[in-house]
This record gives sequence, C-alpha cells and structure tokens, in this order.
Amino acid sequence: SDDHGGDGEHAEVGCAGAVDGGAAVLCRHGETDYNARHLIQGCGIDRDLSDTGRDQAKALGEALREFPLDVVGSSTLRRSMQTASFIAAHHSAANGVEHEGLREMSFGDFEGQSPKDLASDFDAVIAAWRTGAVDRAWPNGESPSTVAQRARRALKDVLASSSRSNGEAVRHVALVTHGRLNKILLSSLLGRGLHTSDGLVQANCCINVLDVSSAFFATSDDVHDDATGITEVFLNYVDHMTSSPL
Repeated sequence: SDDHGGDGEHAEVGCAGAVDGGAAVLCRHGETDYNARHLIQGCGIDRDLSDTGRDQAKALGEALREFPLDVVGSSTLRRSMQTASFIAAHHSAANGVEHEGLREMSFGDFEGQSPKDLASDFDAVIAAWRTGAVDRAWPNGESPSTVAQRARRALKDVLASSSRSNGEAVRHVALVTHGRLNKILLSSLLGRGLHTSDGLVQANCCINVLDVSSAFFATSDDVHDDATGITEVFLNYVDHMTSSPL
C-alpha cells in the first residue's frame, strides 16, 4: 500500500469549475494497519483506520472542503466509512450513503495474507487479467468483471436515487471506496478495459474526479469498457497528502 501521510500544509481541490454537469469524486480510504503491513484486506477483513490513516482522511476532508458536494458516500466497511466522515464534517447539507456494492473486491482465500508470501499464486491471477481473462476470480473470491458490474450499478444507484435535503437533484457525489475496486471501476468507466486495471495507481486518500453526464445511466453494467457519459478530469490526485503541494 502507498503511504502518503503527512501533517503539513493542505492543498484544496479547485476543480469544481472545470466539471460540466454532475461529478463523481472517487477516493480511496485512509491507511489501516493491514495496509502498513502489506496484507490483503479485501471485503472480508474490516479494519479501522490507523493513526496515519486518520491524518490522511483529515487531509482529504480539508482538500474537499470547498468542493460542492450533494452526497458523501462510502462502502459498508469501516475504513471507508471512517474516511468519509472526515469529508462529511465539512458538508452538513450533504446526504450520507453507505452502499454494499462499493465494498472492496473479495480476494477470497488470499485475504489476510501478503502478496509477497503468496508469490506465484497471486501473480498468476494478475497475469491472467492482463491477457484479458477478466472473468478469472481469486480462489473463492471475485473477478474484475463481477466487481465492475456491481460497482457500476452502485455508482448509478447513488447518483440516481439520492437527492439533497432540499429536494434538488444530485450534481456532485464524493464516494470513499477501495484501492482495487477503484482500479477496476475507473478502468471500466474510462473505457480502458479491465485488463489494464492493475496498472492504475490508487494511493491511500487519493482523489479521482469524473464528469458524469446523463448518458451514463443508459449504459449496460455488463459492458465493462463503455466510457459513454464519463469524462476524466484527473486521477490519483495526492497533492493534499504532501507537505509541499504542487
């Protein structure tokens, strides 16, 4: 896992004006003790944020302080919900959402173990994905295609069914999810293909911003490389996690 913790000056994300229509702000949760020890959590191990993770989440909340958010959401795992609370603290009018479909990928039998210790067993699955075998699942776990389907559906659910407390339509949603899920979902939404997902970097408490148009709602969750209605603003923004923002 990536450690970008720091207590220095905070950067703010000043991209709201660049977004035409709705925006989905996808973030990764802060660090846990398992991240620091390079152990796989997946969706079966539900750890709290570490002290470093809480510092990271605080910096994330500060970075999104001025971003207009209608919804602050998370998965149903503690590391995600706890990180989202640092964003929600600055957005009292935003609705809070917890969605099961945003939970981390299930790594099945590999959860609680280190990729290094699993060695070739872990690498073989990743290698299969890179050749296009995106239906290949972890032993007793999930495949990228399964995760992409549920994550796309969850994003649509949150965007379509949530509204501000004053009844206005949702325009800007921040969702705190998970590293592997973000890699898979972003690869799908941006039309890059799930076979490229392992090459994406998603640091703890990074920020990804996507412009979302109404055309996205007409896409099929079963088509994993359909970028209709989605425009990348930026990915893996981490300037807020450093002591000297760019």
